[in-house]
Amino acid sequence: MILWVLLFFIAGILLVFAEFFLPGLVLGAIGGVLIVISAVLGVYHYPDYTLFIILGELIGTCVGIVLGFWVLSRTRAGNLIMLRDAQHADAGYVSAESDLALMGCEGTVLTALRPAGTIMVGDKRVDAVSDGTFIEEQKRVRVVQVHGSRVVVEEIENG
Repeated sequence: MILWVLLFFIAGILLVFAEFFLPGLVLGAIGGVLIVISAVLGVYHYPDYTLFIILGELIGTCVGIVLGFWVLSRTRAGNLIMLRDAQHADAGYVSAESDLALMGCEGTVLTALRPAGTIMVGDKRVDAVSDGTFIEEQKRVRVVQVHGSRVVVEEIENG
């Protein structure tokens, strides 16, 4: 009987593995059913080893799935369905353009920065954040960092 248990299990793992290359859920479903049949037969005929049979089936199934992903990622078919490019800012992929003209500019706080608020630089309203401190309204600030839509300012000390 152990031969049938192993045969059903190996056939199920092979069908689940084949599902990675012939998707459609049919092979994977049949493979899953064969794995369950293998577990039921094993537990029915060898009840003293129930824990080992269930753990072996789970570990074997997980290894089969991981192996399927690993093999798929190294085939030409896997390369067709996986994105290999990255979107770098130097290639023009940015969510918000950085207005580098603001660097070093001075402005006035319109709404208190706690730490986020609004400042006025020249005649332009800019959403900004402080460098971590609370800055009251009407205080003078200097832009110290611009990264996308994030504008970081620091208070200009009087003196």
